[in-house]
Amino acid sequence: MILKHPSSPSLWRSLPALIFAFCLVAAPLPVSIAQDTVTGAFEGTVTNTDTGEAIAGAAVQIINQATGQVFPKISDTRGRFYQGLLTPGIYTIRVTAAGFQTKEVIQRLFITKTGEVIPVPVSLDPEPPGTPATPPPPGATPTPSSNVITEDDTDIRARSSASDARQGGSFTEEEVSSLPLGSATFTRTFDELALLLPGVAPPPQTLGSVAGPGVGAGVGSAGQFAVNGLRSRANNFTVDGSDNNDEDIGVRRQGFVALVPQPIESIKEYQAITLLAPAQFGRNIGAQVNAVSKSGGSQTHGTFYGYLNSSQLNSRNFFDTTFGTSVSPLRVGNQTVLLVDDVRFNPLTLQPILTNARPLNVQNFSGGEDSFTLGQGGFVLGGPLEPARGPDQPGRMFYFISAEGYIQNASREESFAVPTVEQRGVASSGASGFFSDPLTGTPGTFAAFPTTAGGDAIFSLYPFPNNPQGVYGANTFTQVLPNSGQGKVLSGKFDANFNLFNRPHSLTNRYNFTDDYRSIPVTGGALFSSLRPRIRTQNNSFFFNSELSGANSTRPIFNQVRLSYGRTRLIFDEERDRQFMLPSTMLPGTPFLLNAPLLENFVLPRRINDTTFGANTGPVIYLATPGATVQNSSRLGPLGQVNRLGPVGQVSIAGFSPVGVDVFNFPQRRVNNTYQVADELTMRANRHTFVFGADIRRSELNSALPRNSRPIITFAGAPELSEGANGNLAFTGRFFRPETFAAASAPSGFFQTLA
Repeated sequence: MILKHPSSPSLWRSLPALIFAFCLVAAPLPVSIAQDTVTGAFEGTVTNTDTGEAIAGAAVQIINQATGQVFPKISDTRGRFYQGLLTPGIYTIRVTAAGFQTKEVIQRLFITKTGEVIPVPVSLDPEPPGTPATPPPPGATPTPSSNVITEDDTDIRARSSASDARQGGSFTEEEVSSLPLGSATFTRTFDELALLLPGVAPPPQTLGSVAGPGVGAGVGSAGQFAVNGLRSRANNFTVDGSDNNDEDIGVRRQGFVALVPQPIESIKEYQAITLLAPAQFGRNIGAQVNAVSKSGGSQTHGTFYGYLNSSQLNSRNFFDTTFGTSVSPLRVGNQTVLLVDDVRFNPLTLQPILTNARPLNVQNFSGGEDSFTLGQGGFVLGGPLEPARGPDQPGRMFYFISAEGYIQNASREESFAVPTVEQRGVASSGASGFFSDPLTGTPGTFAAFPTTAGGDAIFSLYPFPNNPQGVYGANTFTQVLPNSGQGKVLSGKFDANFNLFNRPHSLTNRYNFTDDYRSIPVTGGALFSSLRPRIRTQNNSFFFNSELSGANSTRPIFNQVRLSYGRTRLIFDEERDRQFMLPSTMLPGTPFLLNAPLLENFVLPRRINDTTFGANTGPVIYLATPGATVQNSSRLGPLGQVNRLGPVGQVSIAGFSPVGVDVFNFPQRRVNNTYQVADELTMRANRHTFVFGADIRRSELNSALPRNSRPIITFAGAPELSEGANGNLAFTGRFFRPETFAAASAPSGFFQTLA
């Protein structure tokens, strides 16, 4: 079954109407609102320190410290200057005026201030008497006085928000790279930083605690985090303001090992708005999460790093038991359990005649500590693609690349509830033989095997208990399962600044790529349910920023066009157990079908006399015919020989762990694509800012999810009823146990289709 759910095409046809409606409702906004979710703006006022009067005609240079790019401005008659479309970072604002000392202000533009205007008041000291009141010649870099306003002095101004009631926080590149991460997941993710903010809580706990996109019980998490009590899938994730959501799942576009779209060391700043986000974010009512990637600068810089975690450095998991790895014969009290190639019975004494009898041995796998080794390493490198063209002409093109790899070699101990030998028969007769009335428990005048031919096939899918000290007592089966993974993350960014028609423009293109696989030990708490998902994600974003008005226009106009494309491909492969399970013989090459060596219970009761039988006190006999499997063995049916079980995907006996991978969610394949087109036009008029924009996203969700293509067989208990004196049925207060129905091959349900 192929499901496809694209966005409605009518959205595209209604775009002109949407833009027109947006323009109608746009009103003069407060002075603090600027253009978009990625860039910000500075608005300064140049005044005389002594008199407080505005200084007109002051030469202002807004210099990006990373790239050296200069934005020249001239203060107007009110001493004001304005510059928008500034990317987050540290800027030097140098102000020069005739008759005044040059002054510099070091101002950081935080991501929390994107979409806003940061006020930059600059007061100039008059030159001492006798100093020539002439401005520096064009092209010369004036020498500032020693009274420089540093970044520490302006930090509070850069962080505070006086424009609206939004709540949240941001983390600088120093905080992102230095704060400890990796406590919630094995691999580091910058989304853990949001847990340090008020109102943010971890997502609801899921089975298995496996990070990644949640698509089923034990597969992935419920999301990155929950904000203000909302669902953890109510958040909106962006990178540089471009969509980074997995629309099919409701989480960040991620894998099971590579949890972020690009390495942490390539992030310049991380922001999460947890409440009352500005309207231009839109989409979700949860947190608005944005990560801004680093760009190359005027100098080449790089970092190599590595990270290692090992079970040798960690304490043992509380649930990782240490009961040994011994191999011992399986016993039921004083009875031994034997495997035989053939068995015959003496018709008079019912004594078995065995061929190639040997003990049935089980091994406990709870001895050693779970192995775990995680290696993570990568590099970042950025710099100019074009050298500086002169003292006041910095390079115009820059690059930044980053790569990271993960290798996890690990195993994990898991315990399951499986039937004991006694429970593998009608009314717990698996070791004694079936001879008593299951309703009254009184010995009968008959002797029968504990299971039917179909019941033997069902129980053959369950291994025998091997860890009597385990969490399920005598029913515990403990197994060590694969828990390894591997991933890689690549990111590249190109920036260019240029002038067109004497107006500054810039363009940026960023590409992210992740590819990983992960062995998930258990899904849904079931035996033999390991999966191996493979995920590949891609994201490409293009930005074009333009200053449409002149450099010193009294009504500056800015525009940003943003194009983005994201894709996720998700495939779930089978991680078949090779110790207990066999490939399908009925449908070769078909994954997720149960098959195992057939074990038939050939226990008969002990013959006391011709009319009385008692419990078997001899060995418990299991026939293991060489080459016989659950799928290729037959039994006598109403119309002749039929398969004992056939192709089955999952078996569930109430009170015990299921066997097999969840038939309602697997196998599956998913591919989703997201296209985004956004444009924002900002016009500054006096003390007001007008913002017009549109953000259109189209999602294509394609999935191959053949629900119930594999049958599931369920066995549940039933109340025991008896006939009263008046002929009515009455509940006896007892129940027939589910394993009794399994032994009788009488399922409560057999589901093949949703119809």
